[in-house]
Amino acid sequence: MTLPQSSTFRQRRFSPRWLHIVSSIAAGAFAVGATSLVAQAPGGDERSTRPDNYYAAGNRVEVPEPQAGDVVVAGRQVNIAQPVGGDVLAAGWRVWLSGRADDDVRIAGGEIGVNAPIAGDLTLAGGNVTLGKETHVSGRAWITGQTVRVDGVLERNLEIAGANVQIAGEIRQPVRVVAEKLEILPSARILAPMTYRGPSPAQIAEGATVAAPVTFDRITPREARGARATSSASMFLFSVHLFLAGLLVLVFMPRVEESVVATLRAQPVKSLLAGFVLFVTVPIAAVLLVVSILGLPLGLALGALYAMTLFAGVLTTAFFVGEAEAKLAEFGAVATRGQHLMLLLAGVLTLAVLRSVFGGLVVFLSMLFGVGALMLWAYREISHVFTPSQA
Repeated sequence: MTLPQSSTFRQRRFSPRWLHIVSSIAAGAFAVGATSLVAQAPGGDERSTRPDNYYAAGNRVEVPEPQAGDVVVAGRQVNIAQPVGGDVLAAGWRVWLSGRADDDVRIAGGEIGVNAPIAGDLTLAGGNVTLGKETHVSGRAWITGQTVRVDGVLERNLEIAGANVQIAGEIRQPVRVVAEKLEILPSARILAPMTYRGPSPAQIAEGATVAAPVTFDRITPREARGARATSSASMFLFSVHLFLAGLLVLVFMPRVEESVVATLRAQPVKSLLAGFVLFVTVPIAAVLLVVSILGLPLGLALGALYAMTLFAGVLTTAFFVGEAEAKLAEFGAVATRGQHLMLLLAGVLTLAVLRSVFGGLVVFLSMLFGVGALMLWAYREISHVFTPSQA
């Protein structure tokens, strides 16, 4: 059973494998970075367990017992088979969630498998993504990947972007799909309106229940790949760049990271105002220098430094967000590099998810807060250097 076609188009061959490569590289970057920083711990892992949360990183990570609070893990292979009372944030080459999650779940990886009830929202970005029959998502769901298969029950709105998408479960609220190929399998029960954008109509198997109208918008294969890439690859690249930059900061400038985050924590309003002023004035100064003959080199240098500072500002906010999440979870004192790494991972994934939902506004505000904190910290440090010491 197929939907009626609204227009003709020229069929083209395509092989959309690059997203799988990007997702695998991204997941590997998370895992390699995590392992490199925590290799000094016994067994190659660093773990922090409290009655209300669990943080771990390593080559192979398994949550050993039920957790009352949040779980933040990164590794080459990640297995979460125990119930989790809080949020789940996970990144790795292969990530599997089969334990119940009582809050939001956010996972990035090369291969992702979910087969458990989830009380909150679900966000998955990977290469091959599978939702099993035991999956029951009570919140909203956003899924992107090379191949996506959806079983189980989804209570609220669902958005999917993938190359090959299969729906075999029950969807009770509106669903939006962008795919190069969409299959609705015999066991599927789609009880709300569906909007599908793709190069060819959805293939609806005999026996599938499609209770509401399906709106089909024909786009070219290239447009389908572009729409999928915009959400998935962009999220991966944003996360990986921030994470790897944070790794360099933790290795070479750990005290700077702590000092700048402390500045943002102590002076959030001043940081926002300082960031806005610098965001507006520095480009004007750089342009004025560039148009002058003698100031051209200085203007180009100022422009390059400005771009680097904007990125560093977002990174500062990622560290701050991770620290804030740790405090909300009553994680306690953060002493080791591995613990700082876990906070960085939590902050990066949180910003990435917020960016995917609210768009560039999240990045803009993160940049303003972070740049302002950097400038306030730098001004204080320079003032200390040039202020004469009192006898």
